[in-house]
Amino acid sequence: MRIIASGDEKEKAVKALGEASDKYFNTIAKGSSLAVEKTKAFLKESVTAGLEFETQMSSVETITKASSYEMERLNLAARKMGETTGFSAKDAGKELERMALA
Repeated sequence: MRIIASGDEKEKAVKALGEASDKYFNTIAKGSSLAVEKTKAFLKESVTAGLEFETQMSSVETITKASSYEMERLNLAARKMGETTGFSAKDAGKELERMALA
């Protein structure tokens, strides 16, 4: 069994190690970049949805002239509908507005 490697073997081993580490770190960099992009998109969508919901419920408040307690209950109802149905909380708010106009 040979323990000491020749110069060529050492050079090949170092080169192979360098290539493997480059591949490994490139994969990590690509994955990290993708994770950052997906997180940014998720946060943007979340903020946009929240703002749209708040705008919709502000419209409901204006039309119904509901008290703060009533608006709290309407907000909770719209959010619950958004969680438990195929519609968003904003969609539920639109329907609350439609009912208030009827």
